Amino acid sequence: MIRVLSVLAIVSGLGLAAGACRAQVDGLDLKAAYIFNFAMFTTWPDGSAKAPLVVCASPDNPLWAGLHALNGKPVNGRPWTVTDLAHPKVSHCDIAVLARTAQQPALPATGMLVVRDGAGSKAAITLVEDDEHIRFDIDTQEAARSGLRFSSHLLRLARNVL
Repeated sequence: MIRVLSVLAIVSGLGLAAGACRAQVDGLDLKAAYIFNFAMFTTWPDGSAKAPLVVCASPDNPLWAGLHALNGKPVNGRPWTVTDLAHPKVSHCDIAVLARTAQQPALPATGMLVVRDGAGSKAAITLVEDDEHIRFDIDTQEAARSGLRFSSHLLRLARNVL
């Protein structure tokens, strides 16, 4: 029963977000909502259940405002917290959100979900615009290198799973 509710939650969350996009909601906010949902269906290796979920992005990243608007929202009991990717504590990021044109900074090898907005260097999840829709590709090998696991429900919604 819990699995069915989980599937319904992600499908309705992504579905509502897609419907909102058609209602003239900013596509950048929609992408931020996708990233929030990715976090809901990702398992990190350290299992820090009470620590904040730290999302790192550059303030000049077009997704910054949308990511920042989610501050404080719970992700599996962890408060969503956005910080500057260049912050000295970047090694403590749970999610690194990279703009499509950004060069990939040196990131820790484990425990970090790398999400890229558009094609570029390696990322566990890549957001893509396909026929005026936002879709995503998942690279399970990149995720495994970081010690991350994705819910099978999320994998089924991906455009491509590598």
